[in-house]
Amino acid sequence: MNKKTVLLNVRNLHTTFHMMRGKIKAVNGISFMIERGEVLGMVGESGCGKSVTGLSIMRIVPYPGRITEGEVLLEEQNLLELGEKEMRLVRGSEIAMIFQDPMTSLNPVLTISRQLTEAIETHTDIHRHEAQNRAIELLKTVGIPSPEKRIHDYPHQFSGGMRQRVMIAMALSCYPRILIADEPTTALDVTIQAQILELMKEVCEKIETSIMFITHDLGIVAGLCQKVAVMYAGRIVEMAEVEELYSRPCHPYTYGLLTSTPRMDRRESRLNPITGLPPSLYEPPSQCLFASRCAYVEDRCMAAVPELEMIGERHTVACFRSNDNLW
Repeated sequence: MNKKTVLLNVRNLHTTFHMMRGKIKAVNGISFMIERGEVLGMVGESGCGKSVTGLSIMRIVPYPGRITEGEVLLEEQNLLELGEKEMRLVRGSEIAMIFQDPMTSLNPVLTISRQLTEAIETHTDIHRHEAQNRAIELLKTVGIPSPEKRIHDYPHQFSGGMRQRVMIAMALSCYPRILIADEPTTALDVTIQAQILELMKEVCEKIETSIMFITHDLGIVAGLCQKVAVMYAGRIVEMAEVEELYSRPCHPYTYGLLTSTPRMDRRESRLNPITGLPPSLYEPPSQCLFASRCAYVEDRCMAAVPELEMIGERHTVACFRSNDNLW
């Protein structure tokens, strides 16, 4: 089996929000890799740092947030060392992002044509007429009917599902090597959601784009991703191939997420929610951050933060009791 090429390598990334009360460590020393053509799912509760991770890679963390440490390597190039002018050339052409709400991401006073062709002209040498033709072709690819006419419409003239298709077309307009999708189907109904996911999968396979898919929906991850990273309180607590993680979760938080998710093959009428609340990210304590919610906590969990360790091929977990077969 040929070894795949690592396209994106995130090392010890820290992103901190400097507030009046103190520092919020939204992303607290995470590391992961995405291989060429791979789909990585990033899952966890709201507020665990998934979206901030994506924004950090794109270097568009909103004020008062700041990347304070780490490396983001696109092959051999560290994106955190680039000047803003150089980084603008990377955004869109090398790495693109689809946001959760297309209505707030698209400019309401510009036509779809203007917004698509602007992105294409910024990152390529082709002229406006050619850019227009590519934009029409992209709309056709993502399933927009009558793209020659609809390209002159404004965002409010599209439905939610169609706006999300436009966002996908815009993100893929310059054939980026990596696509970061931040919960792109959350506001859509189930039928449209399935169509968008299938569309993303087909288009990205066609142009060989890797995907980092940010979501809280474990069902989507099972159907779309090859690898999954589970985040909790700014850290990655478990990472493995999808089949491995779903069949053998080794962190109590991962197990809790899986058992609290409705499944068609489960007969029980009641779900098993994770009790308690995530810890405050203002100067997090030097102990396992899941300890206050964990049914298997012991003294060593309260004394130190467990680090990610390999427990199998391509399977890492941050738990002192990962090998105890607790469930």
